[in-house]
Amino acid sequence: MDFRLAIFALSFAAVSSLSFGQLKDPPPPAKAAGAEEKDWLEFYYQNPHPDDFVKEVKGFSEQGLMNNDQVRPVLIAFLSQVLRANPKEISNWYLQLQGLPIADMKTLHTAMLFSRTKEADGIMRKKYGKKFEEMAVDLPKILEMALDKKETMDMLWGFFYATGSESVIRRFVIAFRFDLAPENPEGVKVPEGHRPLFKELPADVMVMLLSNSERHPIIIRMLKNFYENDKTMLPVEKEWVYEFLAEIDPKNYPPKPGPDGV
Repeated sequence: MDFRLAIFALSFAAVSSLSFGQLKDPPPPAKAAGAEEKDWLEFYYQNPHPDDFVKEVKGFSEQGLMNNDQVRPVLIAFLSQVLRANPKEISNWYLQLQGLPIADMKTLHTAMLFSRTKEADGIMRKKYGKKFEEMAVDLPKILEMALDKKETMDMLWGFFYATGSESVIRRFVIAFRFDLAPENPEGVKVPEGHRPLFKELPADVMVMLLSNSERHPIIIRMLKNFYENDKTMLPVEKEWVYEFLAEIDPKNYPPKPGPDGV
């Protein structure tokens, strides 16, 4: 299996600090959206093929991706939503994946937890007993996880690749609110010269949306719809979304002049 995900280049961790030079075996770039064969994971929502689940997960394992901390959040969220959409297959798939390394099974188990299905819960409860109950109680929903965390951004993309959900993109838009957050929040001791991660979030989300929209035009349509019709958007969200649209479609959304009039 050829793993061509753009998540290394487009995930929050990558945008913030990761370069390909830091990866032992970086994957080749993703194929263009119009290519004959689209990546099973990144474009799954366009044409779901759940029958390939076992084969693909084994492929991820063979490539060392199931145990790669930079990729695991995306895989966990993605796999969780494929499992959620196919609850009747979970038991059979799980049996077929029993030969995976222990660390890779941990990733699968976490995805099963996040799937929030009675079928996966039954397997996990039988395997972990009381420990499962403790994990389940504290487990947040992916769409409700704190936005100013690197793993949240990556998990949101995994969720989107599996579902094409508009709720994911709206969640990214909410991240633009951090543009108004103070660099030194009251009651929080920030080291001198340190810029909080949440202050980088709006610009990083913008880069991720622009990059992903090249292969996923549905993102552009969603953001246009938000800008034109979503009455719940805050002014700061609308400003950032307009900036995105001006970059993508300057004819219909002319770039606004900056503070110096340029």
